[in-house]
Order: sequence, then structure tokens, then C-alpha cells
Amino acid sequence: MRVSVDGSRCIGCGMCQAAVPGVFRVVEGVSTVCAQPSKAQESRAFDAANGCPVNAIQVAR
Repeated sequence: MRVSVDGSRCIGCGMCQAAVPGVFRVVEGVSTVCAQPSKAQESRAFDAANGCPVNAIQVAR
């Protein structure tokens, strides 16, 4: 699984960082991917993408 964030859509709410802090980090008001999810984190990363209020997180399997 690979995740990415569309910085032009992100509102920096931090929900993704709260869900998977080892994968997402909010920097200067925009979420960034600081590491790709491990197998153990994939489910939470997928949940973060589905829960993003502006659909800024993309997941590729």
C-alpha cells in the first residue's frame, strides 16, 4: 500500500495524524506522509483516507 496527500486539498485538521502518527504529520497546516504504512498500519491508514473530510488522502494498493 502507498499513501499520498493532495496538499492543495488538505485543510490540516490532523485526523490522519491522530489515526496513524507514524505515517502522517501535519506540517505548516498541511498533512504530509512521513513514512509509508507498514502491514500493521495499513488498516488504520485506509481508515484515515476514508475519514478525511476533504478526500485529500489517496491510497494505492
